[in-house]
Amino acid sequence: MKKRMGTYLCGLLALALAAGGCARKDETEIVLDKQELKGDTTWSGTVIVNGDILVPPGVTLTVLPGTTVKFRRIDETSEQNMFGVESPYYPEAELIVRGRLIARGTGDETIVFTSAEVNARPKDWGAINFLGSDGNVIEHAKILFAYNGVHGHGSSATISHAEFAKCGVGVSFKKEEETKDAPWYGKPSEMTITDSRFVNNKGGIGFRNARGRIAHNLIEDNKFFGLFAKEDSAVTVEYNEITGNKKGVYLYQARGLSVRHNNIHGNADYNVAVAEAQDYDLDFSGNWFGTINAAKIDAMIFDKKDDPEVGTINYLPFLKTRVEWERRQ
Repeated sequence: MKKRMGTYLCGLLALALAAGGCARKDETEIVLDKQELKGDTTWSGTVIVNGDILVPPGVTLTVLPGTTVKFRRIDETSEQNMFGVESPYYPEAELIVRGRLIARGTGDETIVFTSAEVNARPKDWGAINFLGSDGNVIEHAKILFAYNGVHGHGSSATISHAEFAKCGVGVSFKKEEETKDAPWYGKPSEMTITDSRFVNNKGGIGFRNARGRIAHNLIEDNKFFGLFAKEDSAVTVEYNEITGNKKGVYLYQARGLSVRHNNIHGNADYNVAVAEAQDYDLDFSGNWFGTINAAKIDAMIFDKKDDPEVGTINYLPFLKTRVEWERRQ
């Protein structure tokens, strides 16, 4: 009787699942060696990645809510590397997207990209590496223990409600200028990064010769920098909390930036600092620097007053109260 009753209950459960009347988390697990996807692909459950995965042009990889993608630790001599280690590739296992990635989790079912190692550490895997790829979406996801959580060469993506932690750099994006025979050579990247957390990485967000918007993010406790802007970058930075980093905003030959309505305060070395080659003046007015004491604000900005051969950071007028910002749901 017990056996028959168990069979009966299992049958009812199967019918309920087929009818959509009962839901449960997908417990499937797949293991993938180095490979190129041959057509549109969907990942769910737990995905163990042993080497490079290439999403070629014209192919979409969809990662379903609640999926965990774990990358094994490999090195540059591994047969699991699909390409050489020259830019724009990484010696670690990576997800190389030349087609499109749609990783759209939910508030209840976050997608996770992380290390597969028990003793996980930064740089266990390479990156979600967009190469000449457009229309990418990452929402409600955690990206942990990567070299670069997301890296874009001549690509576009929308990133929202994400968390980047224990990475070399959370997100980096730039114009493709290194691989001259790449079809996307000369194309700027364009990223929209909103409502996300960049905490406890070596660097938060870096970009060069790029376009985009960075808004409503917490950028905190990153070892070297919160934001690192280079060269001609038409990027809008607004309504962010940038605090507790070694340098809050670091600038190298940066121009074209719009930086307004941010809380930039409490960083270790400087709230804003220019590198030696920063020839351009930049406007940082309209931000809250943690105080209304101009001398204290000035002391936490490294610019022409400290080195006469670099540009000036114009921070006046500054906000007299902190910006009320939030990570939107």
